[in-house]
Amino acid sequence: MLLSSSVWRGNARWWFSGGLLAGGVTSGLVAVVVGSLFRPVITPIVAVVLIVALLLAVAAQEVGLFTLSLPQNARQVPQSIIQDGEQIGALQFGFEMGTGVRTFMTSGLPHVLLLCVLLLAGWPTALLSGLAFGAGRAWMTLSRLWHGDVVAWDMALAECDRFIRVVLAGAATVVVIPILIAAAEM
Repeated sequence: MLLSSSVWRGNARWWFSGGLLAGGVTSGLVAVVVGSLFRPVITPIVAVVLIVALLLAVAAQEVGLFTLSLPQNARQVPQSIIQDGEQIGALQFGFEMGTGVRTFMTSGLPHVLLLCVLLLAGWPTALLSGLAFGAGRAWMTLSRLWHGDVVAWDMALAECDRFIRVVLAGAATVVVIPILIAAAEM
């Protein structure tokens, strides 16, 4: 289990969290670079249509209408990383989780963020988006640790999972709509 591993001993949790933030920022920056190849050939209206389609599909999945398999590397980071030492192993483990490309994605909402960055974002927005993704991952893992009773935290999360998914899908929609309106007016 992630939080009972050596990554959480001593100060390693801060190295891990720093890795999550660095991984998220790296993903945001890579997305804006890759997106620079698409933005010149995709009109803002096409970008908006693609993002709305993905947002609707992901929101429907989050509220439980159907199951959607989005691209992900559905495996955990190898234990060998943890053996690299308390600080370096935790940093690398956090970085790989923070990128979102080496571990499970429990929600499709980050895919919507990624598509927005790919098709619409500039450097500052990509940097902030990546930082937000890494911070979100850090917040979840740290809140579980700080709760004290991780079994109770897991049970509470399982009980509230559907509600949390609906709230987050709604929040993502509220955040994305003004972005899409601005893009459509370009």
